[in-house]
Amino acid sequence: MKKLLPMMLLLIVISACKKEKQGDYSESITMGEKWGIKIGSTQAEVYAQLQKAGSTLDFQNVAIYGRKPYSTPEKVAEIIPFYYALTIYSNSGTLDRVVFLFSADKIQEIATGSGLTTGVAKWPDGAADDTAIKVDDPVSAIGAKLLKIHQLPAYASYGFVLSDKPLNKPYDVDLNNYNDWQFVFSDFVSSSVSGTSTVKLHFNAGRLERMDHDYREAQIFN
Repeated sequence: MKKLLPMMLLLIVISACKKEKQGDYSESITMGEKWGIKIGSTQAEVYAQLQKAGSTLDFQNVAIYGRKPYSTPEKVAEIIPFYYALTIYSNSGTLDRVVFLFSADKIQEIATGSGLTTGVAKWPDGAADDTAIKVDDPVSAIGAKLLKIHQLPAYASYGFVLSDKPLNKPYDVDLNNYNDWQFVFSDFVSSSVSGTSTVKLHFNAGRLERMDHDYREAQIFN
């Protein structure tokens, strides 16, 4: 019986640890690694780690916190090819916006409108062909056209917003300017329950300092 007591205590501890990780929970990671993402890594190193983790955990994008809209196209023109979408908008009077979606390094779709958007073949509609951005234009050509469009008085006050960062695109050094990133992934706990992890990455002085992991389960209704 005395020999069984240590084993029973060990089983109780293991059971308690497992129970703690069932259902909703939150954790903060400041040492070691999780999902192959290592504390102390640089932004570029973490991005490479996220590319591997994304293929395993099935997430494709990373949200970049604190990235404000660009007021001029010069900077955004350099990094457009590293993203999957660009939104151009104006808040002067009524909200006006145009969304460009990219695929295979070309413009796949252009949509305009303040609420529900409408697909168009080019934008701005009345601009010359060497200025207007058109469906099937190479993404690498957008920057030069944005510079021309921004010089037109009607569009001089428009702002520029990039999409989340797609992991199938190379790293761009502009990410070094942002200390808070986030990614989300989900999995099935059972046939009736799904679990979703929201992970926030916090950098300090160019190194990953902390990962905040928030896990939540939800019932699946068929």
